[in-house]
Amino acid sequence: MESFYVELTDIGRSKLSKEEIDTGLQADEALIKTEYSLISAGTELSRAFALKKGFKYPVRPGYCGVGRIIDKGNDLELNIGDRVFFNAPHASLVKWKTSDSVQGPLIVKLSEDIDPINATFMNLLLVALQGVNLTDTKLGYNVAVFGLGNIGILSALMYQKAGCRVIGIDPVKQRCELASSMGLKYTAYENTKEVINDFTQNKGVDIAADVTGLSPVIADCIAAAGKYGQVLLLGSPRQSHEMDVTPLLSQIHMKDLKIIGAFNETISVKEKPGSVDSMERNFRVAEDLLRNKDIEVSKLISRVIDPKDCESAYYDLMYNKDKVNGIVYDWRNY
Repeated sequence: MESFYVELTDIGRSKLSKEEIDTGLQADEALIKTEYSLISAGTELSRAFALKKGFKYPVRPGYCGVGRIIDKGNDLELNIGDRVFFNAPHASLVKWKTSDSVQGPLIVKLSEDIDPINATFMNLLLVALQGVNLTDTKLGYNVAVFGLGNIGILSALMYQKAGCRVIGIDPVKQRCELASSMGLKYTAYENTKEVINDFTQNKGVDIAADVTGLSPVIADCIAAAGKYGQVLLLGSPRQSHEMDVTPLLSQIHMKDLKIIGAFNETISVKEKPGSVDSMERNFRVAEDLLRNKDIEVSKLISRVIDPKDCESAYYDLMYNKDKVNGIVYDWRNY
């Protein structure tokens, strides 16, 4: 059976390719006809433009898909016809296999009352939700979220829903305006040190969250944190950066800061004894956020495109951050 897929062929180059899929299924496999998939700007741009050293091509990017099961093995606890969210590279037809690894790949039945385009943001919602849950959050805490890309805006809004005073920081004015249009009360794109000082009466924030993965921004988070504060590393550091780390370590030591790593793959898919945290539980929480429009992810979508336009999509996400935010592939005609 023919399947089309997005392929990164070199730095800044990508194309739509095709292959034949063996439709014979094992007991733990499913065949999924993709409807939509979201470009994850952080992870995929790091691959599309080789921001992480040692990267090799070709690569199949993507992990945010929504589609319907058209065939399944006997052991899969889903039904043919179910609409599902799943982790797999961008492709029109996906042969999905169950895994016992920590995060998945994840496949979960999606309620029919959830817009499938909005549901492509599910994985980003899960990343944001996991980061927020890892911090010790209290009503009235001052929180600074550094980086207002998709996950940054989602994280900031979640902290605000949890009762925190939240300020979003991003050098791109348009991103701050987008976050404000989605309900974030405080943002700043310039003079951020002075703004944070005013925001906290020079005490520093209780939680500083980095959602960029950029080492200089992580240093800014540590500087912005107040005494006994928490610094959340929600972005994945990828690029090399040279600096004297001693002043940084001194701040962590002198302010008694807690540094929290938030790599999403450390949480189990299903709930286990001794912990209520799981990807499936977080999925239902995120699904409610979408259903109730507590977070209107539709405002994060710049456009829905044909997958054949993948190269221009990656270019715009990389170089036109003031104009382009979220891009979704439409696979329905493939």
